[in-house]
Amino acid sequence: MNEKLKNTTQTLGSGILPVSYPMITTYTQHAHLLSILTHYECAHPWIFSNYIQLFINKDYKHNWGDFYFPLTYELRPSDACKWITTQKIHRDTVTAKWDSVIHFIIENINANHYIHTMVNYFNVPLSDRYHRLHLHHDIFVYGYDLNREILYVSDFFKNGVYSQAEISFADFNLAFNTNHLTTNHDYLREMVYLYTFNDQYQDKFSADTLVNSIRNYFTKKTPEYWEMFNYGGDRDNLDFGMQIYTTLFNYVKETSENKSKLDIRPFHLLYDHKKIMTLRLKYLYDNRHLIHLNQEHIDEFTAIEVKAKILVNVAFKYNLTRDMSISESLYRLITNIENEESIFLERWLKKVSIPKPVVF
Repeated sequence: MNEKLKNTTQTLGSGILPVSYPMITTYTQHAHLLSILTHYECAHPWIFSNYIQLFINKDYKHNWGDFYFPLTYELRPSDACKWITTQKIHRDTVTAKWDSVIHFIIENINANHYIHTMVNYFNVPLSDRYHRLHLHHDIFVYGYDLNREILYVSDFFKNGVYSQAEISFADFNLAFNTNHLTTNHDYLREMVYLYTFNDQYQDKFSADTLVNSIRNYFTKKTPEYWEMFNYGGDRDNLDFGMQIYTTLFNYVKETSENKSKLDIRPFHLLYDHKKIMTLRLKYLYDNRHLIHLNQEHIDEFTAIEVKAKILVNVAFKYNLTRDMSISESLYRLITNIENEESIFLERWLKKVSIPKPVVF
């Protein structure tokens, strides 16, 4: 399909909007959005220009780290992406104006709107919480099949792995309508999000701006708009950029001393950050955006990405065994990855910052 054609792929009794497996999967606010944007190559420059800076809480009480966007705690990077048009409808409006959420979804899929909403995972057979826990979570809907009476959906259904799957109309309807039985926080604030790919947007890519953002990550600079959008109230509790390594090291230390379980997500965030950095370097190289970037740089950073993946696996192993010797392996890996990335970025940033020759 031509990437400029945003119409639903339709056959008799079905409709499916285009998606690809997202470049980043640590959290749903990125995975859902990027399952759309990854599909469209014209949106890749936006992805590579934005998923650079990191922040993390250093008090270990929240264990929360993420890619930085100006409205960090709003958790909606889609609001900052002009490739996506977002509409928000209160779930009460959905139930009042449509006789079922399934009809609402079908109507919106046919209008090229992806659906992002909260449902009760107690009634989602795909989930490892099925008939175990009344806990709501956000789910992404990108298609339907009337003949089979199913929806095509994406989320972290089992074992923390982001996947695309199918759910029956009946199960989804029940999960949506029993949302009131859940007790955890609704971070979508009872809103249903509709996303449409904006094929009229023209992105203005700047390799210099991208490199400057990487430099800010490397130098641990507080993002320019942090004080404006986050009111400065929690700055002392946050680390930015490469400070995330210090936070992870201290987190492992405190967790192992208490013999408690690690939250895997900040480790996976680190891995996602290295993975997209490798993809970013490949994009810059393939499109000849930086004359001083070569294949050796990509290979060098790929090796860092591999170690970050190993770090995630070792963290999983620690959770299974609570073996203190594994904690020592985590310390060494965190320190090693930090050192290798620091050496790489310091050398690479100097090289790509060489002024371009003036042509008269």
